[in-house]
Amino acid sequence: MFWKYLIQILILISAYLIGSIPWGFLFGKIKGIDIRQYGSKNIGATNTGRVLGTKYAIFTFFLDALKGLIPVGIFTSGLVSMDYCFFSPILYGLAASLGHTFPIYLGFKGGKSVATGGGIILAYSPILFLALIGVFFIVTYITRYVSMGSLSAAVTGLIGTFIVVALKDGFNNPGNIYNWTFPVGAILIVIIIFIRHKNNINNVIHKNESKVKWRKSSND
Repeated sequence: MFWKYLIQILILISAYLIGSIPWGFLFGKIKGIDIRQYGSKNIGATNTGRVLGTKYAIFTFFLDALKGLIPVGIFTSGLVSMDYCFFSPILYGLAASLGHTFPIYLGFKGGKSVATGGGIILAYSPILFLALIGVFFIVTYITRYVSMGSLSAAVTGLIGTFIVVALKDGFNNPGNIYNWTFPVGAILIVIIIFIRHKNNINNVIHKNESKVKWRKSSND
C-alpha cells in the first residue's frame, strides 16, 4: 500500500515538473532570444509565434499540449493502471496545468495553460479536442484575436466535458473514468485560463489587443 501511494505522489509531482518545461522559452534560447523580453512577454505559443515565427508557435503548442496529454493519457489509455492514480486522472492534468502556469524553472512565471488544457482534453476525448481546435481557428479568424479564440475554445471545452461524461454515463457511474471529476477539474483549469487572460480581456474591451500578425519563421 505504501509503495502504491508513493508512486501516485511521484507521478503527480512528475506531472507538475513536466508541465513546468517552458518550451517557448527554450526555443527562444536556442535562437539566442529571451521571448520574455518581447511582445506580450509570455512563454506560450502565441508570443513564441510573434517573436520567433509561426513554425515555432506550432512546435510550442504541440509540446505544451503534450504536457497535459501525457500525465492524463497514461491513465485514460490504460497504459498505467488506475491503481496508481490518486483520486482522478484530471488531478494530474491540473498539476501539469499549474506547472505550465507557475513553472518552477522560471520563478513560477509561465504561460496561460491553453495548449496544456487542450492536451488534457485530448487525453479524454480526441473528438472534443478536434472540435476545440475548430472553434479556436474560427473565432480567431473572425475576431483576429488569438485570445478570443483561446477563451472561446476553453468555454466550449468546459461545456464539452459535461457532454462527454453524460454520454459515458459518468454521472450515474462514479467508478467510470469519465466521471464528475472531469468537468470539475475542467472548471478549475478554465478559471486559470481566464485569470491568465485578464489583461487580454481588458485589452479587447479597450481595443488595444494585438491582432494576428505573425511573421514568417526565420531561417535556422
